[in-house]
Amino acid sequence: MSARPRPRLSSLLFVPLVVAALGSADCHSGFGSVDTLPRVKVELVDPSKAGGRFALLPLKFDGPLPFAVNLSARKQDGSVDTAFNGYLRVSAKPGNVQSLSGEGVSGRSVKLTNGVAENITVLLENAYGDTYILAQDAGYEPVDPLASPPPRCSNGVDDDGNGLIDFPADPGCAFANDDSETGGSYAEGASQAIFFALPRVADVRGVNTSGGTTAYPKQPIRIDTGFHEKEDGSQVFDFDTVVTRIAANGFYVSDVRDRRGFNNVFAFNFNAPPRMRVCDRMKSMGGTATEFFGFTQVSFPTWTLEEWNPKLRPCGVPEPRVFDPTDIADATGETQISNLLKLSGSLVRAETKDKFEVRITKNFGPEHPAENPNFKDNPAVPRYLISENATNCDINDDGRLTFEDPAEGACSTICTANSECTEFSNFRGRSTFRLVITDGIRVANIQANGSTASEFRPLDLRGQKLRAFTGTLTYFSGGSQFTMEARCVDDVVVDLTKQPLPSDKACVFPRTFAEENPQ
Repeated sequence: MSARPRPRLSSLLFVPLVVAALGSADCHSGFGSVDTLPRVKVELVDPSKAGGRFALLPLKFDGPLPFAVNLSARKQDGSVDTAFNGYLRVSAKPGNVQSLSGEGVSGRSVKLTNGVAENITVLLENAYGDTYILAQDAGYEPVDPLASPPPRCSNGVDDDGNGLIDFPADPGCAFANDDSETGGSYAEGASQAIFFALPRVADVRGVNTSGGTTAYPKQPIRIDTGFHEKEDGSQVFDFDTVVTRIAANGFYVSDVRDRRGFNNVFAFNFNAPPRMRVCDRMKSMGGTATEFFGFTQVSFPTWTLEEWNPKLRPCGVPEPRVFDPTDIADATGETQISNLLKLSGSLVRAETKDKFEVRITKNFGPEHPAENPNFKDNPAVPRYLISENATNCDINDDGRLTFEDPAEGACSTICTANSECTEFSNFRGRSTFRLVITDGIRVANIQANGSTASEFRPLDLRGQKLRAFTGTLTYFSGGSQFTMEARCVDDVVVDLTKQPLPSDKACVFPRTFAEENPQ
C-alpha cells in the first residue's frame, strides 16, 4: 500500500532558498520578516475581546471563555494557499483548549478547505497573562479509529516507507487514529495576545477551585506579585508579596493583603537563594506549580527582588496567626485540614499567654514502651504502655518505623492517640516532636520542628511549658499532616518571662556592608 499524498503548505520547499538568499544579501542583516515565509495565520474574529495591556481580562475558574478565530494557510507572498486542505492542531499558551466547535472541527483539530476555516470557536481555560491561541500543521489527519480500512497509523503497514510502522514508532504519526504517516510542515501561527491578569499566590494555590491543590498543575506559571507598570510608565506596588522565610532548600513568600487564605507559598530552589533576605519584596516570580504530598509549591523558581531598605519602608512580614486548641484539634479531620491548609506556608504561633498554655509532651524518650501484661488475655487493651522515657516505637531497632510490622504499628497508634506522647524514632529521624496546646478545657496537638534553633533541646524540656513557638506551617499528606517549622532561634522562646519578637525583628538579618558595597 503506497502512502497517501497529504496536503502541504505549498511554498514550504522554498524556505531554505529564501533564507540562503537573505543571508547572502549585503543590504540587510539576513533576518527576513515572518511575512516572507509560508505560515499559518490565526486571527481573532473580534479583537476587542482580547483586553489590553492596561485593561486585563480577569482570571476565570468556573468555566472556559469562548474566542472565535479565523484560520488560514498562507503562501510565501502572504496570499491564501488554496491548495491546502489539511488539518491544523489548535492549542493555547499559556492555558488549555477545552474544546473547539465549527465547520471542519475534529477534536482539537480543524480541517481547512481551500486554505481557510472561519468562525471556529475556541473554549479557552486556565489562561493567564499574555495568552496566544496557536494553530500548527502537524500532519495529523484524524479519522474514526474503528474505520475500515483502519487509519494508516494503526494498520500494521509502513505506509511511507521509512522503516517505521504506525503510532508511536513512526514520528509522522501524531496519534493512532492519524490517517497519514507523513509529518506536516510544522508551520505554526499565533493569534494576537489576549491579555489576562496574572494569578496571585492564592490563585496558584487553588483558592478558586476548593483549595488544597494548584489550579495550574505541572504548568510553568508567572505570579502577580503586585508590582505593576502604569500607563504613564511608572512602576508601583499595588500590593506586596513579601519574603517571610529563607530555608536551606528555598524560600517562602506571603501575599500579605489577600484575605482569601492560601496566600502563602513555598518556592523549592534546591538551596538557599543567594542574596535574598526576609522582608524583601518580589517584583516578579515564576516557576512550575507542583504538589509535594499535598503541599503546593513552586519548583525551579525565578524571581526579581526589591531588596528591603529599612530606611525606606517597613519590613512587611505579617504577624503570625496565634493558634488556640480549636484551630488544630482533630487536625486529621476534613474540616480541620481544610482550615489549616489555608494557613499552610504562613507564619503561625503557639504561645503560653492568658488562659492558653503550650508545652512539649510529657512522654518523650528513647526507650521502648513496655508490653502490657494484660494484652495476651485481653486484646482489647493497649498492647504497649507508654511512659515518660519510653516512646520509641522502632521495636526492632532497624532505623525505621513501619506499620507493616504489627508491633510497631500498634505502638505508633497508641502514641498518636495519647496527647502527651511524642514518638521518639520520628524525632530521631526528622527532628519533629509534638506540642500540647490547651486552654484548660480543650487539648490539641500539633507537630513542631525546632532544628533551626541550635540551642533548643526539646527532649531535655519534655513536659515543660514554652513561652512561644513560631514557625511556617507545612503540610505532608503522607504522615503527621501539619508541622510548625521554626525559622531560626528567634522563633523559640523558652523563658516564660520573655516576649516573642515582632515579625519585623524575628529572623530578620539585614544585609552586610560587603553585600551593600560589592567590590
